[in-house]
Amino acid sequence: MAEGKAGCLRLAFLCSSSSWGGLEMNVLRFAGYLSEVGHKVTLLAVEGTPLWDASAGIDMERRSILRHRKYADIGKARSLARLFDELKTDIVWIRDTRDMSICGWAKQFSKRDIRIVYQQAMQLGVPKRDLIHTLRFRQIDRWIAPLQFLANQVVQLTRYPKDRIAVIPLAVEPENFIVRHSPAEARQSFGLPQEGLLLGNIGRIDPLKGQMILVESLPALRKSAGNVHVVIIGEPTRNEGTAYLDALHDRSRQLDVERYVHFLPFTRDVARAYACLDVFAMTSSGETFGMVTIEAMISGKAIIGTQSSGTPELLEHGDVGVLYPPGDQKAFTQAVEPLLQSIELRERLGRTARNSALKRFAKNAVIARIETMLNDLMPPL
Repeated sequence: MAEGKAGCLRLAFLCSSSSWGGLEMNVLRFAGYLSEVGHKVTLLAVEGTPLWDASAGIDMERRSILRHRKYADIGKARSLARLFDELKTDIVWIRDTRDMSICGWAKQFSKRDIRIVYQQAMQLGVPKRDLIHTLRFRQIDRWIAPLQFLANQVVQLTRYPKDRIAVIPLAVEPENFIVRHSPAEARQSFGLPQEGLLLGNIGRIDPLKGQMILVESLPALRKSAGNVHVVIIGEPTRNEGTAYLDALHDRSRQLDVERYVHFLPFTRDVARAYACLDVFAMTSSGETFGMVTIEAMISGKAIIGTQSSGTPELLEHGDVGVLYPPGDQKAFTQAVEPLLQSIELRERLGRTARNSALKRFAKNAVIARIETMLNDLMPPL
């Protein structure tokens, strides 16, 4: 047994990624969560990467590591093992699959009884039951799946033991979604119309995010539900041009609804953005774990989402939101119409969604589940 004990562990959050996105942000976020509740946390990242730069000034120890090969980088694994020993590491926490191999080797070379926790970030997609994947996964002591459907994928597509999988979602901090603006004030600040119903989407503007269905459905929605506007908040995928954004503009002109489609740039004030909306639409063809859906839930919004990937589970399979088949414009229009036509339905679903999110995804609830997992992994001495 390692020298640490549950409740006061030494954790190394390791991420060698050179990019910056949800995976890297959640490494930093979860490292912070566990530091806050009293664990000794060290961030291990490649110096000069966005993750390294983003961690500057945060009250957390950090150590630089070298960029490594994805497989069998034995030399760097030995160096990493010495670093684990120096830090008296109990648990290594990883999110990037490219860090699995080196951490597995370092675990073997370390003088300590290290546990490895892998927090899944993406769907598996294809079977990984071959010998190489089985050997890699064998070094992982706990596999965290953010939703049950992902845990089911692990069981179906790998040979990883079911009893070592923990279902622990990503978290939101409810205090960041306190409504400080009335809908009228929020709309005014964004230059949105005061009158009418706002059906909105927040996130990256990309064909896979499916915002076109909002534009395509707007003429019919304005006939059936009255003065409906569409709000699209976000920016195109970086370095991939504006072709899809241009197509959204072009289609709104072709359908003669351009004046009712409002494009807003990315904003960090997401609480104010959600305050503008009457209905939030998650239109992605497949979202592993839609943080914007969780944010809309915690904001008390009525939600319509695609019946694919993780969205049905987030919306409790239709109990706290409305579902429709991805890409089906007719089904989307028919499903969202009742939300736009009934304020009572919107308010009821919004309350139900918020209560569900507070219970399942609020930061304190998620930390409690992590602590349970850690106590199971490393019971107190």
